[in-house]
Amino acid sequence: TGTPYFQRQPLRDVVVWYGLSEGIRDGILKDVSGSIQALQLDGDARQFVTHVVTDFFRDYGAVSLPDGSAAKLAIYFPQTDDLRDLRPAIDEALVRAGLSPALCLVNTSDTSLTRQQDIDAFNRLNDPASPHRVVLLVNKGTEGWNCPSLFGCALARKLRSSNNFVLQAATRCLRQVPGNTARARIYLTQENYGVLDRQLQDTYGEKISDLDRSMQERRRARLVIRKHDIPPIAVR
Repeated sequence: TGTPYFQRQPLRDVVVWYGLSEGIRDGILKDVSGSIQALQLDGDARQFVTHVVTDFFRDYGAVSLPDGSAAKLAIYFPQTDDLRDLRPAIDEALVRAGLSPALCLVNTSDTSLTRQQDIDAFNRLNDPASPHRVVLLVNKGTEGWNCPSLFGCALARKLRSSNNFVLQAATRCLRQVPGNTARARIYLTQENYGVLDRQLQDTYGEKISDLDRSMQERRRARLVIRKHDIPPIAVR
């Protein structure tokens, strides 16, 4: 589990550790080696989200899963005001990349920003026919969200939350599916980088550096065993 808590109290004593790096090596999770970015932009969140959108669509614009689902990017915001403030920068970055702002889907706990049709579209993100590529989230899309076509997660501005919210948000893009060979990517501010590193150590006993150098080791192969016609042994 990524949430070893009981009544908000972390459980420090465990029977066995199976961390994210083991999951990557076993092919259960997407590889993120060399693909974790920690950006120091002197508090300029607009520059941060602009870089995230530009970088993601440069490297993942044509990436899709074997079933045809296009690679998606999730951007997490601390509050709905942060989303409103930074949405114009995201739209501008999409337009400069030759894409439509309609690729964005908003899902928050604020009903004034999130309509029922947006919630329905969020639940259909795994459908290869889903038109959305960027998901803007506030208090959504963390524990239990299963979206294999998610290839990028970005944490815009410093997130203050209880337990391991940063860990849950940053690693949503790691869910692997058979046949995928593309790495996932995690975008962090320097502040959130430190928070994620601590939460990884508390939860899995490993550091970001362990994820950054973990690569899939398990490979699938077909073995053909040929049965030879060996004469029986006569015992006298």
